[in-house]
Amino acid sequence: MKKLLKGALVALLLSIPVLGWSQTQIVLWDFLSGGDGVRWKVIVDGFNASQSQYQVVGTTLTWGDPFYAKVHVGVVAGETPDVMTYHLSHFPVGIKGGDLRPITDAELKTVGLAIKDFNPALTKVSLDISKTFGKAGVLYGVPLDTHTSILYINKDLFKQAGLLAADGSIAPISGIEQFTAALQKLKALGVMPFTYSASGDPATVWRLFYTLYSQMGGGFVANGKISLGQLDTIGKKTLQLIADWTTQGLAPNNIAYADSIALFSSGKAAIMFNGNWEVPTMVDLKASNKLGFDYGLMAFPKLFGSQATWADSHNIAIPNNSKTPISAAKLKGVLTFIAYVEKNADKWAGGGHLPAYLPVLNGPVLKTLSPVNQYAAQAAKDVYLEPVNPAFGVGDPAYAAVDNFLTPAITGSASVADGIAGFKDAIQSAQ
Repeated sequence: MKKLLKGALVALLLSIPVLGWSQTQIVLWDFLSGGDGVRWKVIVDGFNASQSQYQVVGTTLTWGDPFYAKVHVGVVAGETPDVMTYHLSHFPVGIKGGDLRPITDAELKTVGLAIKDFNPALTKVSLDISKTFGKAGVLYGVPLDTHTSILYINKDLFKQAGLLAADGSIAPISGIEQFTAALQKLKALGVMPFTYSASGDPATVWRLFYTLYSQMGGGFVANGKISLGQLDTIGKKTLQLIADWTTQGLAPNNIAYADSIALFSSGKAAIMFNGNWEVPTMVDLKASNKLGFDYGLMAFPKLFGSQATWADSHNIAIPNNSKTPISAAKLKGVLTFIAYVEKNADKWAGGGHLPAYLPVLNGPVLKTLSPVNQYAAQAAKDVYLEPVNPAFGVGDPAYAAVDNFLTPAITGSASVADGIAGFKDAIQSAQ
């Protein structure tokens, strides 16, 4: 009897499928904690469900400087993830610091990808950075998207202010005079005309400043070197404009990121300046009947000489772990994961971003994907990437300089002249 029971138990155990024993585990770090983070998890879960050879285990870390500091410490210690999200704007620092492993076109081709498959505006900048700070001809991350700043519009308030076209669409806005007039009409309704995160969030302040400064023709880099002379003219004009919006009650004086979203989503602000990554927030609020008004989206308008709008790019990168180099098996798994993400980037576009993978960017899904299709075509033409210099970009010195000098000038605790002077000195000192 015991032998029969033992034999039956063995047979039963052998009949049960053993999951995961032969899988290669891939450790992923990301910084995607907003509305787009939900879409990112869907993609990761989709990859895990699509095959049985690899299992991606993800951890979401704090966005910005904490993330990149942790990556660098991990590289030094030889304890890194196998793959991670990474900003294109941080490449100069990451490559110089030895944090990123180059990815060759030959490696991409093993999983059906090639450098030519991606938005050339992104790969050109990426390859230029590689040539300047690392190894020419390789990518230090595979482009996932372009993300940019857009305007979120309360269409009910726009209708009351007479700012909708006859067909109910948002009437085009062109020029700073027309935009200011629109803000004044919205203010007359007793709401905040324009909201953005103006307190404790140098990233958003920077995006607004950089967009307006760039539209006026301002720049920060010339011939590969820092050039800050235009800050004394165009920079002061830009900063004064934002400060004037504050003093005139057209924009809030002191409001945090979450509070700015709450102000808009509660119907108390007519326009919200934010990244396209908050599109899922609006979509989800509308779907759950928690948004009591009709909203629309638009690319940041042309207020000055061009329609240049701040932009960055999420990439998928491999840490440069020289102490414990990635194995051939894991590298194959990482590349397979990257290929899956890129070829399913229509789901990522649902998070508001503009895919970098051309078959998806130019494919039929994005043209009909609402509400992304309200701004995607125009925004894709207007993107103006961060200055290619280690002083600029996510987690880099410019953000601290914005917080210390530009924000105080906007909120009125410092003069515009002092704000620009302090910002210039901080950037020069970072060289």
